[in-house]
Amino acid sequence: MKNNAIAIVINAAFVKYAKTLIKSIQSNWPNHPQILLFLSETIGQEDRLYFESTPKLKTVNFNPNDYEYRKALITTGTGFSTTGFNDAGYFIVNFWSPAFEQYDNILVLDADMLVLKNLDELVSQENFFAVSAANPRRFPIFDIKKKGIGKIFEFATIYLRALCRGIVVKPGKSINSGVLVIPKKWRTQKKYEEILQLLKNFYSHCPSDQEIIYLWMLKNRIAERQDFRMNFQARFINALASNILPRKFSKQVQAASADIHILHFNGPKPDSARFKTHPWTTGRDDLVDLYLQYASKP
Repeated sequence: MKNNAIAIVINAAFVKYAKTLIKSIQSNWPNHPQILLFLSETIGQEDRLYFESTPKLKTVNFNPNDYEYRKALITTGTGFSTTGFNDAGYFIVNFWSPAFEQYDNILVLDADMLVLKNLDELVSQENFFAVSAANPRRFPIFDIKKKGIGKIFEFATIYLRALCRGIVVKPGKSINSGVLVIPKKWRTQKKYEEILQLLKNFYSHCPSDQEIIYLWMLKNRIAERQDFRMNFQARFINALASNILPRKFSKQVQAASADIHILHFNGPKPDSARFKTHPWTTGRDDLVDLYLQYASKP
């Protein structure tokens, strides 16, 4: 029998969402594997005690300055600043290391999610798993700041940098890293060093951790999935109603909408006033009610 784990990484801003996610897991996936909850140093003692008393959950405290991903970026001499760094996001590159070899598969979940069904099917994946972001942008993984000719030159430069590392970036391809399954065979020192190197070389041209992860997938010839049941973004509901999803994704998203296993609030959060007015989620009182159903659980 496999020894799998769920990994969730949070800072103080995501404590309340982690509590709600964990309650949804307990309600809808009672036989879930052990949860590894990684807590940044910004989280207070009361919340730490709450999590420590939660069944089938192990808390792991981390200081980002103690990890290679942070050290590698600081020492590149590229003017990297820690003040705007998303530790709860980029920390997940550490799951490529062999440090968690006691686990067969690690299911990594963003905190701003609800688990609505049993995920045994997902956590038992034999291969690396990440779902397409269904992004309408042509080249969504590179964030080019310049305009006009400068933008073209900068894009060509970063694209050639990827090509030199055996990475071919294709139009319309990307992932959402809110749900990942990382089997043990990918968690080696070599793969860890590989993703750290990609982070060091490309982070200044990538908006977040998921673009770095997708570059790693391309380097290792791993295709993104279109099983949107397992990472159903809240924005999909209004996008389907307005017919604004890219055509190549709409059929798969429509099918997934009838069998959502994981709902992802990867934009405005359902406890904010902005949620009901943002174009992605305007008028979605039903999603707010669903979130509150778990947020209000004791």
